[in-house]
Amino acid sequence: MAKYKKLKIVCDACCHKPNAHLGFIGKGKSAGGIIFLDEDGMVVSEFGVYLGDMTPPQAEYTTMIRALDKAASICRGVIEVWLDSEFVVKQMNGDYGIKSDNMKPLYDEAKKLERRFTNVEYFHHGRNSALAKTADQLAEREYRKHQS
Repeated sequence: MAKYKKLKIVCDACCHKPNAHLGFIGKGKSAGGIIFLDEDGMVVSEFGVYLGDMTPPQAEYTTMIRALDKAASICRGVIEVWLDSEFVVKQMNGDYGIKSDNMKPLYDEAKKLERRFTNVEYFHHGRNSALAKTADQLAEREYRKHQS
């Protein structure tokens, strides 16, 4: 049975790519950070997930998908998803289309997971917000755990 009627999810992903400073688009070792907050803003859970080799957008989507999947075990009501990726938020809200063939399955998976809840809304926040920084720290910590 669902424990919460409303849940706020804050997600962030990190993607460490070789030569990222050169603007190379490609895959890097990735991890995600996820925070669940109840309707009063109290932290219910926070954790990191290791994702392996992904592009930055794939890492953002995969972190969000993992969060939505896990959230369904404690909430079936209203979900707010907060991301610092304005691009992903605009895609999920229907403001931007999905042009990349490798991103469409991730988008479709997220939309499928939405059906587990009464309502899902997506919001953008800056990287400097306290919760965004915490989610980023969770992602970076998880990334470091998997490096040798």
